[in-house]
Amino acid sequence: MLCSRPCSSGCSQGIHLSRRQACSSLSRRQGRASFLGFTQSKELSRVIAFGKKGKKKGGGGGGSAATTEAPADEPVVASSGDGELDVTNAIKACKDKMSKAIANVQSNFDSVRTGRANPAMLDNIEVEYYGSMAPLNTVASISVPEASTLVVKPFDTSALGDIEKAILASDLGITPNNDGQQIRLSIPDMTEERRKELTKTVGKYAEEGKVAIRNVRRDAMKVAQRCEKDGLISKDRLKEAEDEVQKITDGSIKKLEDAAAAKDKDVMTL
Repeated sequence: MLCSRPCSSGCSQGIHLSRRQACSSLSRRQGRASFLGFTQSKELSRVIAFGKKGKKKGGGGGGSAATTEAPADEPVVASSGDGELDVTNAIKACKDKMSKAIANVQSNFDSVRTGRANPAMLDNIEVEYYGSMAPLNTVASISVPEASTLVVKPFDTSALGDIEKAILASDLGITPNNDGQQIRLSIPDMTEERRKELTKTVGKYAEEGKVAIRNVRRDAMKVAQRCEKDGLISKDRLKEAEDEVQKITDGSIKKLEDAAAAKDKDVMTL
């Protein structure tokens, strides 16, 4: 028979089914639609979640290009989509990082003792202070009352024993004189053999600095090469960038070698 009027479930008129059959059929169709909608919604949620996860992993770099996680042996380069800007920024970062590398090596040079008293000799000494390690120059004042004498006066006299222990454990080769209030360090004359040993230490610091500078050069070169590979700069611009980075590198290595030579001379001077 015809379903002469709409039922509460919303089935339409004109179907040769009983009202009960029509409603049952419609309910099944609605159930399947709901299930499909739920399944699609669930799948969409998975895609969105995966997309968010992938975006987080990529680091959210700027520009319209999608960011991907770089291999473990390559630095992650955040591309702006502007090759010239990326290359310019890479060269600027190269200069800054190489300058910092030279400053770090110079600081290490200063910590190498010579025949004269120098507070920088104690820069690399750390003291256990209230359960944590702290640089000596943050827990005590260091002065040079005489050309061959250093005086270490702690801000907290309870740290005096720990400071003495740290100095003895260092490679200074100097025995501290603790009077209960401060520590005096008398810088002895060094033998020629000891001076030669110290020049080897200077050479080691210089080599570490050169490695750091070469690593900075490598990273800057990779940025320029990647920009050229992606079609963001021309081959000529790549060559210019590589030449500029190499020029900065050569200048930085020269500064490092000059500083090392000056320190060697200082160490060997009687």
